[in-house]
Amino acid sequence: MKKAISQLFGGNMLSKILGLLREILMAKFFGTGDINGAYRIAQTGTLVPINFMTSDSLNSAFIPLYKKYLTEDEFRASTFKVCMFLFFSVISIFLFFILYFLSDYWVGIMAPGISGNAKGMSSELLKIMAICCPFYLCSALVNYLSMAHGDYKPISMRASIQNIGMLLGVVAAYYYNNFLLLAWGFTGSYIIFSCWAITRARKSNILNFPDRFDIHETKLVMRSFWITLRPLLILPLMLQGNITLERALASFISIDVVSALDYARFITDTVVFILSVPIAFAGLSEWSSQKPEIVREKIKKIYRWLALLVINISFFIFYYARDIVILLFMRGAFNQHSVEVTTDIIQGMCIGLWAQVIGYIFIKALSAHLNNKQVLIVMIVALSSNAVVNLATYKLWGAFGLGLGNSIYSLMMFVLSAWYLKITDVLFPTILKVFTGLGIYTVLSICLGTYVAESTNVIIRLLVNGSIFLMFTLIWAMLFPLYRNGIKGILIKKG
Repeated sequence: MKKAISQLFGGNMLSKILGLLREILMAKFFGTGDINGAYRIAQTGTLVPINFMTSDSLNSAFIPLYKKYLTEDEFRASTFKVCMFLFFSVISIFLFFILYFLSDYWVGIMAPGISGNAKGMSSELLKIMAICCPFYLCSALVNYLSMAHGDYKPISMRASIQNIGMLLGVVAAYYYNNFLLLAWGFTGSYIIFSCWAITRARKSNILNFPDRFDIHETKLVMRSFWITLRPLLILPLMLQGNITLERALASFISIDVVSALDYARFITDTVVFILSVPIAFAGLSEWSSQKPEIVREKIKKIYRWLALLVINISFFIFYYARDIVILLFMRGAFNQHSVEVTTDIIQGMCIGLWAQVIGYIFIKALSAHLNNKQVLIVMIVALSSNAVVNLATYKLWGAFGLGLGNSIYSLMMFVLSAWYLKITDVLFPTILKVFTGLGIYTVLSICLGTYVAESTNVIIRLLVNGSIFLMFTLIWAMLFPLYRNGIKGILIKKG
């Protein structure tokens, strides 16, 4: 599992570095104006139906079942593989035709608050991005198969290759003054990645198919897959519907909020991808073969340390959100208004960012033992809460309300998944320890801040505040035996 986490972590780090460079250039060249807004709408319009097929629900059903077949009957596993490829092929072609020929209608659903030039550009971009559907879905299935065979390289490289393509698209669109190149950067990346992933899988004999067709086996594997997936089918529908609602409400606030939403998500998603995705995906493959009691103890251990780390990270991003946004994005077309809107969304999201990171791992732990009905209940409640808060607050609090809705979703997912895992006894003590320290830091920061002249340079401000916060966090953690002994153990091993 450590090797798998290392591969996924390395891939995510490279991806996020490339993604940061992409977002910096996107902010500089296009700010939060019409071109950027149209691009975000078209990309979301493409990914919403695609992600319905490649959602966590599908891989949570596919990977454990495929691994089960691999250990029981290799022919059955190969039959299952063929059935899934045929299924994905048909769906991907269907999605391409829908997105390409009904692009105007789909844009109207995704962003009802925009019109004129922005709407026209969104439709044109969407048609180009629709071309990537077969390649995206095919590579996603190859990724799942590779993970089931212990190869995490393709899934770790997917986002990096995507970001390279999108980065080239951003630069080309600006210098050639052609916004359509933004879409070709996205589509081209998935054409290249799909070809590479398939070639790698063939060399590893992962794509070996059965030498005969057996209708009985076909019915058996698809029936088992349907029984496993059925409780989860509503999840991708609700999740993608929630994303669509969020984007639609953002368009009613302003086109700037549509773009700012993705800048904010880049920052918060970076924390999720780096800290929780490697553990969650590696755990999904390994925990499925372990007893629930063993998994429960492992999750408790992960939680105690991860909570210390991620709650502090969430607080730091919340407290210094404005300076972080200024440092990363405020240049070129990204103006003061863009900073304000993006900061509001980030602060709303950071209230529950820590819960999202931990809750995601809890959900994967439930999925590892095919507790899909429990996952269904957790996600229905969490997503419904998100939608209700967004609808109730977007007019009153604007951009901040959209971020707050995401936090409510995260907190509900965290609490309910922990309850089903029967680990709620460890939640509150750890949260109390960390939040008490953060409360003390806030009071000291407010009281002492009036006596300290802050630098006008944002880099120096963040370095100074970050160093002080890190020292305070370490000192506070050392007050508790669990963290003190753990840190001492790490230092002794390195020594």
